[in-house]
Amino acid sequence: MKKVTVLAALVMVSTTACAAGKPADKPWHNEKPLPYTPYAPTKLMPQVCKQEQALAYLEELRSGEKDIYTVKSNDHGGKGANDSGWLTWRIADPENLIPCPEGGAAATEVGMCWKELNDEPTVIGLVRVAPGTAIPHYHREMECYYGLTGEGLTWSQGRMQAFQPGDFIEIPSKAMHYTPNTYDDQDLIYMYWFPQDGKFSTFKYQWPQDVGPGETLMFDFIPYVDSHAVREGKGGYGFDAKRPQ
Repeated sequence: MKKVTVLAALVMVSTTACAAGKPADKPWHNEKPLPYTPYAPTKLMPQVCKQEQALAYLEELRSGEKDIYTVKSNDHGGKGANDSGWLTWRIADPENLIPCPEGGAAATEVGMCWKELNDEPTVIGLVRVAPGTAIPHYHREMECYYGLTGEGLTWSQGRMQAFQPGDFIEIPSKAMHYTPNTYDDQDLIYMYWFPQDGKFSTFKYQWPQDVGPGETLMFDFIPYVDSHAVREGKGGYGFDAKRPQ
């Protein structure tokens, strides 16, 4: 995620940072938001998630050939990713990225760190999420997750379901999703990718504070709590996203 797109997202986050000139929607982009992904976490990779670069990165990570520190950005035919390693930012200066501290996401102000692996032809990255910092959101691009370490819950099929290492999640276009970390003492780490879309600067994330009354009602059905950073007025993943009243 470049500096101009960090505020849009992951990984990885404000809606003001998407690029101008949004391209026309593709056939796989849903017209309207979905209240949740209709797919449960699974140990089998969904067919739609089978993208060439993502498969290559997953093979390295699952085999132990590479880990979250040694896996290389812009590898396997990809390009455009920030290759500076694991990054985060400070709340008072979100446009200047800084290295993720040794303590991981839990040691950051915003509760997350990410590492870009690819931007074109497919957006791929790794994310580390501290307990209590995730906020529900959606975007027009369909997305896939693969759990690496830690445990969480994910909003799918209208309920919170376990998300563990080795689990895949298929998130259709514009499906509301939310995957909080349920460990108290370690980061939830997963790989994310957008198998049918590249170029992160064209993405636009929608958070609860960005939508109208109808979609606010949809967010209301998701059982989430504001992050500790949001409760303290410090922003966080989703920045100033607040639970609809």
